[in-house]
Parts: sequence; C-alpha cells; structure tokens
Amino acid sequence: MEKEQQISSLIYEFFFMRIHFEYYKCGDALPSIDTLCRQFCVSPQTVKAALRQLRSEGYISMRNGRPTRIIFRQSRQELIDFALSFFSERRTAFPDLCRTAEQILVPLFVEAFRRMDETDFLHLSLYIERAQSDDLLYFYCYVLQKLENPLAMNLFWEISMFMGLMFIGERGGTDFYNKKLLRNGIEKIISYKKRQDWPGLHGAILKHQRASMEEALHYVEQYAPPSEKQTPFVWRIYRGRPQLCYSLAIRLLFEIYLGEYRETEYLPSYEKMAKKYGVSLSTIRRTILVLNQTGAAESVNGIGTRIFPIGRQCNMPDFTVPAVRRNLALFVQSYEVIIYSCEKVAVATLLALTGKERERLKEQLRKNLDSGRCGLTPWHLLLCISQSSPLNGIREIYSKIFGLFLWGYPLKGAKEETEALDLELRDFTEKMLKYLDQNDFVLCGKCMKETSTHQFHSLERYLLGVGFEPDELRLSPSIRLILMDE
Repeated sequence: MEKEQQISSLIYEFFFMRIHFEYYKCGDALPSIDTLCRQFCVSPQTVKAALRQLRSEGYISMRNGRPTRIIFRQSRQELIDFALSFFSERRTAFPDLCRTAEQILVPLFVEAFRRMDETDFLHLSLYIERAQSDDLLYFYCYVLQKLENPLAMNLFWEISMFMGLMFIGERGGTDFYNKKLLRNGIEKIISYKKRQDWPGLHGAILKHQRASMEEALHYVEQYAPPSEKQTPFVWRIYRGRPQLCYSLAIRLLFEIYLGEYRETEYLPSYEKMAKKYGVSLSTIRRTILVLNQTGAAESVNGIGTRIFPIGRQCNMPDFTVPAVRRNLALFVQSYEVIIYSCEKVAVATLLALTGKERERLKEQLRKNLDSGRCGLTPWHLLLCISQSSPLNGIREIYSKIFGLFLWGYPLKGAKEETEALDLELRDFTEKMLKYLDQNDFVLCGKCMKETSTHQFHSLERYLLGVGFEPDELRLSPSIRLILMDE
C-alpha cells in the first residue's frame, strides 16, 4: 500500500507539471488507464489514485467509457508567470544540482549500461528515431532500471522533477533540446557501450548531459531572475510514509551511536523526549516502536527504553515486521548508490576540505583505530561528505544516505563480529589514514569504493540467508517508472 501511495504521488506530480507547462492543454485527452499502467508499470489502483487527485483539484475530467480530458485553463501570461516563478525559485539550486548529477547519476548510468544486452539496444534505437524533447527522460529511466535499485530510480526522478526541464514540450513555449544533438548523443553513448569502452562511455554520458542542459540553463539564467524565495533541493525518500516518525527515528539512531546518548543505557521519558523534539507523545511512542522493531532499543516495563550503543550487542531486528524489511532494503540500496558514486564524491569533498578539517577527520580515524571501533570509519566518511561537500546537492543526498545507513547497524550489532570483518575495517581505516597523510585523495576514493563493494556483497548474502527474497531488496514491478510504451 505504501509503495502504491508513493508512486501515485509521483504520477500525480508528473501530470501536474505537464499540465502547468502546457505539454497537455485544455481539451487534450490523457492516455488510457491501461496505457498508463504499462507505461509506469504499476497497478490500475495506483494510476487511478493519481488521476483522482488531479480531478479533485480541477485539472481533469473522468467519466466512465470516455477518455480522461484536461479541463484546466490558463492564459499565456499565467503560463509565463508559472514558469518564471518555478525556475526563479530554483535559480540558485540549478547549477549546483547539475554538478551533483554529474558526480552521482552519471556513474550510476555507466553501471546500468554495463548490464544491458542486445535486446535493450532495440528499445534504445526507438529513442534515436524519435528524439523528442521528453525522450531524454524516457531514455535515462529505461537505462537506470537495469540497476534494479528503486532508491537510485527515486533519486533520478526527484532530481528531474525538481528541475522540471524534461517535462516541458514544444507547446509549453520552449523546446530546450536540439533534436540532432539529442540523437547524436544517444548514438555515441550506445557505440561506446557496444565497444565496452567504459571510460569513453562515462565521458560520453557526461558530455551529453552537459550539452543537453546548456541551453536550458542559459534560458533559466536569461529569463528567470533569482527570486528572494529560493527552493532548495530535498530528496524525499519517505513519500507516502509517516515522515516525522521515520525522521525522528533516524535522529535518535544517530544520537544513540554517535551523539549524546552513546554513553547512556536508557532514553529519557516519553514526556521529556516529546518536549525536547517538539512532537506529540503518540509520535514518540510510534518512533520508539520503530526502534524496538529495528533492534536498536528495548522497552522495559516500569523502567524505560533501553538502548544499545556502539559496542554493545543489541537485539536482532524483527524481520516479520514489513517496515523493518523495507528499511533494510533501503539500507542495501543506499550501499549500492555509494559504491558507484563515492569515488568521485569523496575526491571532490576531500579536495575541498581545509587543512584543519582534514586533520579533524584524520584524528577521528585514529580514535577509531585506538578504540577498536573501525566499523565507524565508513560512517565518519559519510558524515564528512554530508557536512563538507562543496555541493549542496551532494550534502543533501549523502545526509539521507547516512540516515539510511543507520537502519543497518543493528544487523551488525545483533550478531558476533567475525575476525575477518574486523580486520578488513581496520585495514580500511589504516589505508585511509595513509592516503590522507599523503594527500592522495584519488586513492582515498578508490579505497572507499573497494571496501563498500565488498561489504555490500556480504550484507546482501546475509539478508538473503535470513529469509529476504531478492525482489524485496531489488526492483519490484510497483517501483518501475516510465518504461516506454511498446
């Protein structure tokens, strides 16, 4: 149910944007529900939920046996005002988010291309033939599905939705994309894939992205002066779920492992926590229930909420609880996003650190070595990126990834550590210190990717071994977005 709510929200926003930018105009018919189900690979209930919301807000009419039609009207000036307001409020975020996409999305696209076969090329050839403005969105959505990672797809969708550029057709007043440029770019990308020239493929995707965004960014800078109100990019991972409860749970997990509760045995009373965090008692109760189910805490009748900081063996997560399984699936998916993006992201962040900031990072890694808590080293590196990256988009994305990482610690703490894992993390910490001392940030990035890859595969094997199905950790039909309608 939560997955359907999440996707229906995305479908609603997809059509909301297209209607306001006049990709669809008053009187136009939307595709049939069957077509939309195939296009988005979702159930009819999910599509109908999005359409009902559009109908309730006066955008469409729906009648049995008749096509769904646009009834929303706006003048030319209203269209211009909407577009100027939309882009002006994102003016500051645009260049930053473009560079963020280069560091995170491009490596994900390269890996997705690696997994393609000849059948996929037949689908991609259709994009070359059409080369319409919105085909760039369809093209990259189709490619990214090869990763079978809902979190990566969600990130791509959220960035695309925030920027809005891929949702504007020629009828919206501007065609941002040069069809010849679009067609040639896709052809070059496919040619590098067929030759298995991965560095060349990376460069081609990067060049294609930059070229396709150049005219759009020029338009925004020329015609959309910055507004006093600026809308920052926010990665909405928990669409359709109780955002406050899960956000507070992540905050408490951080406090338990790295913050003010790391040396305590019990959390404060519900009343004190509700006052401290500015939430209701019912929210605190739901949050503590989440922590109990995760294995990070345990409610003791008449005493309080016992917690298990770093170094203490905690309870095994309750794998029978659907929310626990979903959070662990997000944890696994976040690992994969890190594997393919951390190399570039780590290098850019470490280069941007001041001398004092690098010394603080090295001091923290030395403490991990001295205390025998080298398992915290990946966390401290993620924290460094989420706090010190020169790009706002990277900080936003990696802060959310760090939060997803917190869901996974009880897995580690609930079972005895293996000597091999301890040695691996100690070796990783020593190598990172060595490379930081040498100011060799490229090797830092490579080392971080190598260790993340190994840990990811170990984690995946463990979860499959305790009863997770591959589809739970990977892509399920309800998550697929905008497959091309065959």
